[in-house]
Amino acid sequence: MVISLLYFFAAANLVHSFSLPSTGFRSIKSWDDVKEPWDKAGRRYGPNWSVADNLDPVETPGQTGAMVWPIPYNASYVHPEMRADLPVGKFLRSRPNLGICMSGGGMRAATCALGWYRGLNHLNLLQKARYVSANSGATWTSLPLTCRSILEKKELGTDIDLDEYLGKYEGKYDDICVEEKSIIGKNLVKANILDPEVDDTTPGFNAWSTYPLMDIREDWNWENDFWLDLSNSYLWNSDATKIKPILDESSLPFPVYVATAYDSRNNKEFFPIENTLLYSGVPLDPRKLDKKAFMGGGFVQGVALNAASVEDETPVPLDEKLYLKEFKNPSPVVKIAELTSASSNFGASGDAMLKIDLQNSFFRKRVYGIAKMFKGELKKTDLSGYFDPGKYKWWSPTTGGAPVDLNFVDGGMFDNLGVLALLRRGCSTIIVCDSCDTDVCDKSIFDPKKDALIEEKCGVNYYDVASLFGRGKSIIKDTFVKKGYKDTVNDRSKVFAHEEFDSLMKEMRALRLQGKPLVVRKKLPIIPNPLAGVYESYEVDMIFCFNGAVDEFWKPVMEEESGGPLGWMFGKKAKKDDFPYVDTLKCDYTSQEVSKLASLSSYNLVEGLKNVGFDIDQVEAGNLEQNSK
Repeated sequence: MVISLLYFFAAANLVHSFSLPSTGFRSIKSWDDVKEPWDKAGRRYGPNWSVADNLDPVETPGQTGAMVWPIPYNASYVHPEMRADLPVGKFLRSRPNLGICMSGGGMRAATCALGWYRGLNHLNLLQKARYVSANSGATWTSLPLTCRSILEKKELGTDIDLDEYLGKYEGKYDDICVEEKSIIGKNLVKANILDPEVDDTTPGFNAWSTYPLMDIREDWNWENDFWLDLSNSYLWNSDATKIKPILDESSLPFPVYVATAYDSRNNKEFFPIENTLLYSGVPLDPRKLDKKAFMGGGFVQGVALNAASVEDETPVPLDEKLYLKEFKNPSPVVKIAELTSASSNFGASGDAMLKIDLQNSFFRKRVYGIAKMFKGELKKTDLSGYFDPGKYKWWSPTTGGAPVDLNFVDGGMFDNLGVLALLRRGCSTIIVCDSCDTDVCDKSIFDPKKDALIEEKCGVNYYDVASLFGRGKSIIKDTFVKKGYKDTVNDRSKVFAHEEFDSLMKEMRALRLQGKPLVVRKKLPIIPNPLAGVYESYEVDMIFCFNGAVDEFWKPVMEEESGGPLGWMFGKKAKKDDFPYVDTLKCDYTSQEVSKLASLSSYNLVEGLKNVGFDIDQVEAGNLEQNSK
């Protein structure tokens, strides 16, 4: 799963006259006093720049200045992007306290996310929501959309045409031959992330998450240019002309991309990572999850990721001040593409739990060979980067000390939905978009005779939702798990009452049988869970949207003589459960497949929100007390 690289500063007349303080960090009384870097030097800074005592940009060879934020681990914490003294905070506080989260699930999730974004744009919610969180496949759609929208606003002073990028919402789907026309949709068609010929220029860890971003590579240097533009946009909110604000009523929500990490010294415990275009870090205290963890949480601006602390490793005070710290230049600099792959690398997660070392080439080839015998989708793929985690140095502002070597892997190992990230930020209403791959009426998860869930199977197939209610089950059999590894998904994820999961699934099944959109709305009291970084108890308005067959959307197509809606897609006689429950490992989507699944997802969300009576104005009226946190 996202790591933007930052803002830096330049002033030629101060290059030789200023030395940084020996403490290694200092407070900034007012962000308004910090000088915005100018285009000639500051807009695209990488390492070697910081801020002088007079708050002008200053060249600092060999090191980098970056903002750092410790976490006091309580409900009163205000996340960096919500600070009232930063332009991004002023912008977000003016918006309804609505968060939208989008699940992982490979290309199925990326395609569903295209449809969800299309529907949200149709309802004008993208221009009103405060947050969007995404994991794994959903980041492949979310990241290029967010990057492009900010960069065009900053460079050209114009908004992107969302209808062009996402496609227009058209309601029911009546023509099975429609080609995908949206910019992002066309890129998804090209984005077979497991194809070894996808991109020879970025081998390994990043190769399989490159293509969804290709539409922004031609105009902005993919390697180094625009991370700082993104971060600067949130910190100064001005375009290249210094006249038009970047953050306004047309701007997209603030993105949070969730990933998972484990400490190289102890790979048997996972903890969450949150990556944004402004910062990266750990949103809770890993020491509460693992007694062998030596660092606490906190956030650092993206440029400080993979960098060592300079001179002083003392932790930053737990107060409300802004702090800037000096770091040695990161090596290598983290690339923007790694925001997607950091939250998507499920294969590398095996290093923390499986007996077989999948990073060992000998074992990897044999496991891969066996897998290809059972999964045809893998026959023409290359998993060279899929089993290698992103390995970065990370310094905790909360506990200080030497930086820790963290391994970034799939966000689904902690929070496949991104719900916990939004609860940590106190969202009063959350729209949960899940690209689940199992029918809610499937006999493997529900026993109609007993009118009850089959606990073991449902906890596996719907583990991301089920774990929020303490009902998740590990997808890995004990036989293959390392000695000493304990699956703690429920302990670290439960924030809702156990019995509410039964109620949720029962309502989903009723909608499925009626052929209606799979959207259920429930007001749920939060159970505080320090292991999840959720410290506050309040009632949250949860709106769950599940991927699934909706007869009122596609029933006319089922009556075609072609044998069903998806026979033409999969080269076989269609079965009702083939679509839209597409295997996560299927990555070579056709244009029609992208169009079909995205259209269904947008219809499901748009019509479902109408059915549950969602009204954004109610969120605006009901979140004033929450906003005052």
